[in-house]
Amino acid sequence: MSTRVDDSWAAGAQADQWDEATRGKKMSDATGRVIFKYQMPVLERFTMKLPAGAEIIRVADQGGMFWLWAVVRTDVPDETRTFWSFKCGGKMPDDVELRYVGFCAVFVQMELGLYIFEEITHA
Repeated sequence: MSTRVDDSWAAGAQADQWDEATRGKKMSDATGRVIFKYQMPVLERFTMKLPAGAEIIRVADQGGMFWLWAVVRTDVPDETRTFWSFKCGGKMPDDVELRYVGFCAVFVQMELGLYIFEEITHA
């Protein structure tokens, strides 16, 4: 994703993560409290930069890609959040507290469903 930062923001402020190559033309410059869509990597464990306090409201697969929708504030800095993906029957770590956020499917000769969790704490 793009990491372009608007020069009017203070150091450490939220980065503009809109990448037109993967997300298409940016259709809104709304500020304040808004719903944004983010592309997720298709990995077993990954991190994402989201505005601090972002409330995840949906995850879904579209066109072979995984997406996350969140209610965010555009006037707060980004934070790094960790996510895990598990297939049915896959081993989940015992020492990590996870919160379920949704389900996505990927097609590799057949459908493979992945259950997406956010890491809350790491023991």
